[in-house]
Amino acid sequence: MTMSKRDVPATVRFGRFRLDRHRHELLADGAPVPIGSRALDVLIVLTEANGELVTKDELMSRVWSGAVVEENTLQFQISTLRRALGPDRDFIKTISGRGYRFIADISTCSDAGAISLARHGDSAPCTSAPAPTSDLTGREATIAELADLVAAHRLATRSGAGIDKTGPGMALRRRLLAEFADGAWITALGSLPDLELVLPSVATVLGMAEADAATSKGLTAALGPRPLLFLLSIGTEVPT
Repeated sequence: MTMSKRDVPATVRFGRFRLDRHRHELLADGAPVPIGSRALDVLIVLTEANGELVTKDELMSRVWSGAVVEENTLQFQISTLRRALGPDRDFIKTISGRGYRFIADISTCSDAGAISLARHGDSAPCTSAPAPTSDLTGREATIAELADLVAAHRLATRSGAGIDKTGPGMALRRRLLAEFADGAWITALGSLPDLELVLPSVATVLGMAEADAATSKGLTAALGPRPLLFLLSIGTEVPT
């Protein structure tokens, strides 16, 4: 059974994606996914069904409310959505002759201020940080040292040529996630063409209005005392 609108959380997570229904935005590893508005509407309806079948008729009536559309129009939007999901295209399962099911595990997030947070029940903290894929065997001491630094300081930096910085950072995120009620986030700075885009990039990842992050002082004020972990990576991309 599809959830009623009042029961649907504004923000949900599945895999490496975060879907913000209110902002009508899909993020992958913290970066906006270029996707058409209609395909995004289809995704919203599918995720609201909480893993249950959504018939073709229901999808067309909800996404194209009041309009008469052909079934191939829906199929085109499903194909567009699968392309946007990339390697995770199989999250959308076709039920032949009937409709579609969204089979990814979905974590719900409640909203608090400008940042999506998990506060109750079995909701998981919203986080843009994916699980690390590199082998961290033998680096437990490094990760423990980083954990001590984060506990003692608001800002900690790991630098050095020829050393893996992102891998231990992601492992640190997994270790400390439960300690940060407002989640763990990451953004890659190396892919930004201009330093002026750093603050807007942070605002996008956190789901904040860009006006709140127009200056570092404004960003600090918007975040306030919220307990969250934020990783700034100088790499060109976040590992998936």
